[in-house]
Amino acid sequence: MTKNTNGFKDMENNLTFQIDYTANFNKAFRREFQEKIINANVTTDECAILFAIDYNPDISQSELARLLFKGKAHVGKILNDMESRGLVKRIADTRDNIIIKRNEITPKGQEILKKGSIEIGKIKEAVEKEFSKKDLVLFKDYLKRYRKVLRTFVDVKLK
Repeated sequence: MTKNTNGFKDMENNLTFQIDYTANFNKAFRREFQEKIINANVTTDECAILFAIDYNPDISQSELARLLFKGKAHVGKILNDMESRGLVKRIADTRDNIIIKRNEITPKGQEILKKGSIEIGKIKEAVEKEFSKKDLVLFKDYLKRYRKVLRTFVDVKLK
């Protein structure tokens, strides 16, 4: 058997590699973007939580856990830490006769959200210049379809 000397280049034509590489690149990008651009002493998970609460103020801890692919208890610890740092306020409430903690973004959290929104807006603008609206719709559809195919092999259980 001959040794493959092209290395990384040969993998560029492999769809699975491209998807994994893009996912890993995106995670690394988010960490670097968070640290260097937003630089508000919050993690990428905390930033995602702020954006999720802003988008849907009634989002539950369980829903946040599914969104982040984390356990509910882990997200609870993140939210408690965010509350202790003044980023969110957790308020006891009821939903469907169940006591829950509703999350509100504090003014300090709103400042981080505002800065993040401005910076993420720049990324969105750059993407919209690179891709047509039709391309973006198709791209999202392809990603959904790809996940659907993968689920036929293994049903990913969200923590």
